[in-house]
Amino acid sequence: IAETTFGGIEQLQNQKNAKIDYGSLIYITLQRTKHAIEAIHTMTSLMDEYGYASEGESFSLADANGQVWIMEVISRGKDKVGSVWVAMKIPDGYISAHSNQARITTFPRDKPEECLYAEDVVDLAKEIGIYQSAEDDPQDLQFSFSDTYNPVTFMGARASDARTWSIFSLLSNNNNNDDDDDDD
Repeated sequence: IAETTFGGIEQLQNQKNAKIDYGSLIYITLQRTKHAIEAIHTMTSLMDEYGYASEGESFSLADANGQVWIMEVISRGKDKVGSVWVAMKIPDGYISAHSNQARITTFPRDKPEECLYAEDVVDLAKEIGIYQSAEDDPQDLQFSFSDTYNPVTFMGARASDARTWSIFSLLSNNNNNDDDDDDD
């Protein structure tokens, strides 16, 4: 499990009486699980029971079977326990990178083998007034986790996207160099 902090909207950054921060969440989850999907369920259960005492976080979860997921989490705010979150499976043969900016935008609601999410991920945003349903999207299928809970700022994009690009660039260059070696 790896993480980067994205902060998110200020009103959801402090949860009263929360007992688990992101570091403790990682340690406890690593002690209790072997598989990425188990880690997601364990993390969400712990946050729902003990609260979430951190800012918004992106987690990368991988296991020995090759399952890789990215999970983004932010607390439900000071007066509610737990968090809202979305987790998406990274397809085989693909890579993902994140650095201090939420990455998950829209997500499928009907493919639990590819995407899991908190039942109230959209409802909380409506309740606190940071999201409204569009007239042409009454089921909120165009709801974006990142745009709603961690809107991109100039500095956020500049710092985050440059670092994320460098990861893809490095991997791309390594891949191109490996291809060149095969031709010799």
